[in-house]
Amino acid sequence: MERVGVPGGELEYERSGSQGDPLVLVHDGWDDHGTWDRVVPGLAESLQVLTYDRRGHGASSAPAGERPIAANARDLGDLLEATGLYPAHLHGHGLGGAIVLRLAAERPELVRSASLHEPPFVDLLGGRSPEGPVLQGRDGRLSELAARARTGDTEAAAQGFLAAFGSPGERWDRQGPEDRRRLRANAAAWALEITDPEATRPPLAEVAALALPVLATCGELSPLGAAGVVRALGADLPNATVRVLTGVGYAPQRSDPDVVVGVLGTFLLERNVPTT
Repeated sequence: MERVGVPGGELEYERSGSQGDPLVLVHDGWDDHGTWDRVVPGLAESLQVLTYDRRGHGASSAPAGERPIAANARDLGDLLEATGLYPAHLHGHGLGGAIVLRLAAERPELVRSASLHEPPFVDLLGGRSPEGPVLQGRDGRLSELAARARTGDTEAAAQGFLAAFGSPGERWDRQGPEDRRRLRANAAAWALEITDPEATRPPLAEVAALALPVLATCGELSPLGAAGVVRALGADLPNATVRVLTGVGYAPQRSDPDVVVGVLGTFLLERNVPTT
């Protein structure tokens, strides 16, 4: 692992692969860079892959701080410039997707494409999805879970999040000891991030004005509201592709890495953005 300085501390990052376009994987609020371990080998066969611990997570020494989505987007831009890996394809999971779109809106010269798996943009739905009012009250549920995490009840917050947003195979009782430790360790940072208004409200107007390929995906096994979010993104972003991934849930990079490698590889091949 290598380190790069950012305001307030440092981030740890790791590079894999030596040829092809740069791809940066941006983890969710409950995770660290280790969530990508099973997909990096396949992606690194044809891409230069960078993974890192976002501020407030893993081995990063930078705190989450105020306005965490904006701070994380700035960090991502600093990391791209420090490593020289730009313009880059960016893939974000969960809250990582909010960070990816924020950077694309603010620093489009650094971004070649954006792919997002189940970003938490519940503000797009107004409590509804195309399948029905399955998200009613879920933004309130997020606030409740964040409050639990901030008061130190990290296990209950993690259990509640997985029950509300994970697939049946991703619930707390299916997590191993290391996964439970990781979820508890990142709960406080997740709580700060998910209550940032920019976490649930994407910069649609700014991104729509860009000629930026966007891939928005959700898992077939995830709650129906996840599909509603990505379909709303597809309707509002003129250059977006929407995919519902068969047989997977909220975190396919852990459960079904071959699906992630295949979907990302196809998208990058078909929707590559020339550097000139």
